[in-house]
Amino acid sequence: MKIYFSYMKTLTLRCLSAGMLFLTATLLASCNLFDKADDVAFNTTLDHDIEASESTSGTNVTYQQVITLDATSDSEISRYKDKIKGFEVNKIKYTISSYSGAFATKFTGKFGFGDESGTSYTVSTTITDLDLQAAYTAGTVYELTLPVTEVAKIEAMLRDKKEVKIYVDGTLSQTPVAFTISVSLDVSIQADAL
Repeated sequence: MKIYFSYMKTLTLRCLSAGMLFLTATLLASCNLFDKADDVAFNTTLDHDIEASESTSGTNVTYQQVITLDATSDSEISRYKDKIKGFEVNKIKYTISSYSGAFATKFTGKFGFGDESGTSYTVSTTITDLDLQAAYTAGTVYELTLPVTEVAKIEAMLRDKKEVKIYVDGTLSQTPVAFTISVSLDVSIQADAL
């Protein structure tokens, strides 16, 4: 009988210990859920126009334009700027939204992104023989395709500084010409609640 009670006592203690471990694990997991419960997630589009103008007459004229895209110009991002945990870049698109020139000028070069404090791009993609006039007339929207690792660099720049420099670097087949490149980044943002 004594052995039976000792066995029951040990079994009861083991069940209580297992129950306490389960309860502790559940409480720790739920604390993490509470931490995530007050997170905020939203989507927005960051837009910026790059005004390009080359007034000299020539062929195969080197052209570079650099602008800074400030994510905090978006009111929702500005509201959460000190609480942002991450950016996810879903799409990067551009269109030629204005064109003025006597020739069907083509652009060949790089479309790049770099740190707001840097002087050159660290992420880029190549654009070949983009007919600016035809793109403007057709209203074509182009989507940049970048490797995931390169997109992650842009996301890190936005997360860390809330800004990224955008570079247009290449040659214009014929000038003079003036045009506008409208760039948009479709992004998702994760932030702590205010």
